Amino acid sequence: MVKLKWQTSQNGISSQAGLMLMTLVLLLAFALGANGLNADVIWVDELASVTLMGSFDSPYSLSQVVESIRQYSPDQGPLYFFLGGLWGQIAGWSQFSLRLISLFSGILMIAWLYRFATDAVNRRTAIVAAILMSTSAFVILYFHDIRMYTMLMCLGIAHSWLYWRLAHHFRITRLTQVLFILTASLLFYTHNFSTILFAGLGIYHLIFVKRSRRWLNIIMGWALGALFFLPYAPSVIVGLQFNQGHTSTPLTAPEVAGLFASLMVNGFIWLWLPILLTIGYALWRRREPVIPRLMIATLFMVAAILMISWQFNIITITRLRYFLIVWFVIVILFAFGIASMLYWRITTGVFLLLWCVAGYQFNRSGEVIQYAGLMARVRHYPPLHQYVFYLLDKTESQDYLLGFSEDYGASRAPSNWPNSIADYYLKAQLGIDGVFLHASLKRYRLEQDVRGILREHPHVLLAHDPSDAPPNYARTLEIIQKDYKPCAVLVDKPDLLIQRYVHSVMGCDHEPAPIAYENGVRVIDRAARYVPESNLVKILTWWEAADEDLLDEYNVSMQIITSDWQNVRQEDRHLYELPPWN
Repeated sequence: MVKLKWQTSQNGISSQAGLMLMTLVLLLAFALGANGLNADVIWVDELASVTLMGSFDSPYSLSQVVESIRQYSPDQGPLYFFLGGLWGQIAGWSQFSLRLISLFSGILMIAWLYRFATDAVNRRTAIVAAILMSTSAFVILYFHDIRMYTMLMCLGIAHSWLYWRLAHHFRITRLTQVLFILTASLLFYTHNFSTILFAGLGIYHLIFVKRSRRWLNIIMGWALGALFFLPYAPSVIVGLQFNQGHTSTPLTAPEVAGLFASLMVNGFIWLWLPILLTIGYALWRRREPVIPRLMIATLFMVAAILMISWQFNIITITRLRYFLIVWFVIVILFAFGIASMLYWRITTGVFLLLWCVAGYQFNRSGEVIQYAGLMARVRHYPPLHQYVFYLLDKTESQDYLLGFSEDYGASRAPSNWPNSIADYYLKAQLGIDGVFLHASLKRYRLEQDVRGILREHPHVLLAHDPSDAPPNYARTLEIIQKDYKPCAVLVDKPDLLIQRYVHSVMGCDHEPAPIAYENGVRVIDRAARYVPESNLVKILTWWEAADEDLLDEYNVSMQIITSDWQNVRQEDRHLYELPPWN
């Protein structure tokens, strides 16, 4: 029998115990983050991400990602969107698969936080810091957000850890030096607020690190990382101007500081009292030189963010996420104070319990979401991800989905963007078009909109929640049934009913018969039916032109010919006179 020998403990926690505790912490972080992967439909910033990744025009090359960013969102770095595009081509474009990038980045970020805090302070502090970070209500929001922020934090901690090993005489290898330069460059390409981290590390390096060859090598490493970013640097300047011009109601520096302080402690501001007391006591009792140095660097970074906010007016109540770049350093300071008390197991356990309860209440109340962009707004949208799940492989290219929403935003493309949130679910994932009418639209407007839709689309999928039918559903169904006949029910669930309707001239088994012409004009579909009672032939055709200019250039001639080739009726029109169907 071989007896395992436990390594020397670090502040009462051995490396093996630390590994087991961190496994539990990572599982907790995974559970909390994964809980939101498919909870809500994407919000407007996530729509920007999936657009820049190329979900509507897959596959996207790196050059196409960069060009798309310059056109639609010049304040963004290309790394996250390029990697997201590659992942989307492999795993699909569903919100679940794309949000996995942020979840895995967040889990890796927690693990790297433990490694960094262990080297910088001690293992006990590292464990507490990992727990605080993985149960921070504001941070967990970004574990299931199709944005770059958990990747930014992960790269930021990884780079800080590499810096620490280079600056404080840890054993280093050539790989360490290469990764230091690489992570520096990748941070620049992820988000322009990574400069805040470099500013903090630079202050620390200039004030507290002894001049040596290593000291100079670190400076050169940062210079090389910036050099690799140089081709993209002009976009950073454009991005700052873009952000400055698109910000509404910027907060003052005191307002920003107050909200940031509240988010740091899970919305329970009174937790600052024990935190500050324990940090003060720990510094008095242990005389740990690392902590005051980290505090100075942290204060400098927070002040830099406040200065940028004052100068460019870019931080609003929904943009406090820019503080995430300094979150991990503050969490380490919190953890140092909490874990340095006498009877630390008891006092730490009590504090962590209060911290988790505060985070749970902060999240349950929904208050935390109002500081993280427009996430809360999507709760008024229909569950579009469920539409995709149930309709997958059941739709046809000519289908047009007509649904209802309590908010117009689902079908409205944001300013300067080509697609809406509904387009992401319907076009990018199902390959069909559609719209969501307001559930309480006034009657005269409802009839106008529904008739306009029917005029342009031969096949309609009517969707609604039968357990809570929207006010406009009955009238919409009545309008549709005047000229359209019901066909197959595609989805029949307690909370979702989707049925296909086609024009009465067509049968439910009608096969589309498109005709494409070389000049860019296309017959999308055509159908005809003889009505014996009135001795009439009803004909429907849907036309499409690649360019509006073609409407003035071409005519359309439709003829009814008998079996012996006699022309009994002919209709000639310009394309611009032709309705979508006639």
